[in-house]
Amino acid sequence: MKTTHKQNKFTLTKLAQLIAMSGLALNLVGCGGLDEASDADSNNGVTVYDFAPPKPTTGAEQYSLLKQDRERWMNAQGEIVSLRGVNLGNWLMLEMWMLDSGDNPVGEGIEDQCTFEAKLEERFGTDEKARLMDVYRDNFITTRDWDIMQEAGFNLIRLPFPYQLIEDANNPMTLRDDAWQYLDYAIEEAKSRNMWVVLDLHGAAGAQGWEHHSGCAGKNEYWDGPNAADNQARTRWLWQQIAERYKDEPAIAGYGVLNEPWGTDAETLAANVTELYTAIREVDTSHVVILPGHNSGIDAYGDPEDAGMNNVAFEMHFYPGIFGWGEIGYDVHRDWLTCGQNGTTGVCEWDARIRELDTPFLIGEIQPWAGLGELGGPITRATFDRYNELSWAGTAWSYKVLSTNGGQGNGTWGYVTNKGERLLAKATTWSCDDWDSTLAEACETPAKIVTPTDTDQTFYLIVKSGALGGQHDVQFDNLQLTAQSSGENILTNSAFDTDAGWTEWSGTNTSPQDDNLSVELGFANGDENVLRLSATDGFSNGGVYQAVELKGGESYLLSGTFADVNSSDMWAEIYLLPAPPVNGEDISAAAMTKIDLNNDSKETIEAYFAGMSTVEYEINQGVYEALVSDEPADIFNFPDAPEALTLENTDAGMSLVWMGVSDATYNVYRTTSSGSNYQLLAEGLESEMYLDDTTTEGVTYYYMVTADNGEESYASNEVATEIFYAAIPGRIEAEHFSGQSGFEVEDTQDEGGGQNLGYTDAGDTLTYNVSVAEAGEYTLSLRVASSGGSEGIAFTMNGNSIGSIAVADTGDWQNWSTISLTVTLEAGDQELQLTALGGAWNLNWMEFTTN
Repeated sequence: MKTTHKQNKFTLTKLAQLIAMSGLALNLVGCGGLDEASDADSNNGVTVYDFAPPKPTTGAEQYSLLKQDRERWMNAQGEIVSLRGVNLGNWLMLEMWMLDSGDNPVGEGIEDQCTFEAKLEERFGTDEKARLMDVYRDNFITTRDWDIMQEAGFNLIRLPFPYQLIEDANNPMTLRDDAWQYLDYAIEEAKSRNMWVVLDLHGAAGAQGWEHHSGCAGKNEYWDGPNAADNQARTRWLWQQIAERYKDEPAIAGYGVLNEPWGTDAETLAANVTELYTAIREVDTSHVVILPGHNSGIDAYGDPEDAGMNNVAFEMHFYPGIFGWGEIGYDVHRDWLTCGQNGTTGVCEWDARIRELDTPFLIGEIQPWAGLGELGGPITRATFDRYNELSWAGTAWSYKVLSTNGGQGNGTWGYVTNKGERLLAKATTWSCDDWDSTLAEACETPAKIVTPTDTDQTFYLIVKSGALGGQHDVQFDNLQLTAQSSGENILTNSAFDTDAGWTEWSGTNTSPQDDNLSVELGFANGDENVLRLSATDGFSNGGVYQAVELKGGESYLLSGTFADVNSSDMWAEIYLLPAPPVNGEDISAAAMTKIDLNNDSKETIEAYFAGMSTVEYEINQGVYEALVSDEPADIFNFPDAPEALTLENTDAGMSLVWMGVSDATYNVYRTTSSGSNYQLLAEGLESEMYLDDTTTEGVTYYYMVTADNGEESYASNEVATEIFYAAIPGRIEAEHFSGQSGFEVEDTQDEGGGQNLGYTDAGDTLTYNVSVAEAGEYTLSLRVASSGGSEGIAFTMNGNSIGSIAVADTGDWQNWSTISLTVTLEAGDQELQLTALGGAWNLNWMEFTTN
């Protein structure tokens, strides 16, 4: 029977519950099969355990000490516990990017926990540094945060902390006087809400990796240098102190002994973690010890039982769509959670590995909502459900992220952020010249429903435009700010029929009448009156605003239209801010003030830290609703992939035909690089055929087809036109590669037009099928452009080096120049590969001529 992935939202969990309730036990595998337990007897084809079966997961497991039961997390009552939670990043262990979205979030040169604390100590002394850090920690996470996490249904909190929270950094193997202040607090808050806590040593003495999130960027002295042995001994000592304090604490789910310890090889890591395990077991025999995976995986540990380790779990961090793992979107999460086209990759591959080792699994960091917009909620719920179905625990990174602009948007990693929604709509001529659209279709920031304030407040709606020079003309009409509960538009003179209700403002001059911007309220445009903001030359920036009374907790929708009338280098924006604009000053959309630890006063810094407890929050509502819903996520119900795709080269073009799929339309994709870089050629097709009449002679094309029922299927088989070999001597267009990694195709401004390749990084490759007519010396000319110059390009033919060349600075990415070198070639069909020795160059074409 053919297996599909259209099961109703992972219903295997329900099957497992029914079997467990009947006194049998089921081990789930990723693709829905049965896996016999090694310590079970076979009884008429059904697997039966020779011990009391675990009670089924109900979603309301009894709160008690957790332990390992084969590959499952289990409580003291013998129930399998479904653990889903979140990390408290940037609370006890700081990461600067989580405080702000700027290049230097808290000041030049402050890049990690070490430099953050060092700057406070340098300026204010040891005692004041300690006090200010307490102010920060007392206000970054408070009771409201614990309540929000509980309301979301999280029952597992991963708690990152640095070693110096517990150990006196200046007196090794000495506890701080306040060593347990924040761990005790977190455990009590979690315990009062029936949440478990993973204690995660995020930054060990000396730093266990070069990354900033190990505490001290570029250090790695846990593994390397003269103090490595001492730092490792201090870490063993530290874990024994923690284990001694919490050995009887049922709220601890496990000890995460080292976060992302990637400053060494996997074998050295496994040996070191085994020593940490032994040190903990000398004190605490009850709690789960979590064995961190290397960035290469967990294989170096082998079977923990064979190494004499019990009551342990493995930890990995999985980030589909991020850190080079595909692209953020539906496809990468579908492939991961539903095990790929063949049902054997993704979580299935890891599930098989974990079950073979009979060891629980913690996915200590996941990020299933960032960049996904409305898909974020369903994919987050599906991720937790899938992990729990496999008996995995998972914690999202991260609970809270603050930023200058605030708000959720599509990109933030925070389940909670500071209130944003300052910029309601935006378009620019750089993104969509000569636009004429609704605000809901604005090309840079489309208008959406917002909830600006938790309390009744006066805000100011600001309509703003400007240009760098030249012609500037943008027109707004029918602006409405509508309360969603009542349908009431709270703006005065929304249609701009008169000049009432709006106040003119200049961002460049203390007198709006003296600036370069012309503001015309009630400007006649055909049968309509509009707001026109225009200028004829020079820099301009300004607009109009009006006060609006907002209700706390009320949601509002901005609507209306705006149009660009033959402008250049122009922007048009609408903001909602808690203060009116000031003439002569550009407005700030900042939702949270910035802080500079290098220069701001102690009082200013303290006020900034203290204000974190009262900053208004914005919760990712889509994620929240998905998490607390009684129903699983309505996602990954995609159709089967089309089969038997064929290609025929006809006089009319390339004819594609495939077998049909029920209740679906079809999308056709094409590339010139097998297996990658596919571009959408046609979508929404209702018949099982397509004719491509847009091919170019001398190029090899590859095709695939997907089915679509609102969600897109996996791809069909790939078909290709006749393999083309570029002739040498001759010119080869850069975009006609047979394979590539790292490059992007873009329209070129070089003579002749067409496309070029760009966005080059060192190590990127291009591959071409070529046919060399005669052996001998050739001049290889390349049409390149670079902003800044580069080490350039290395060339190989069938894997053998034939030369390299540097790329000089041409002044800009589209200022083109021809460079050349001499190469010696063998005759025949061959594979030419270009490898980037350095980044920062674009390529339009290359040409071989005989010498």
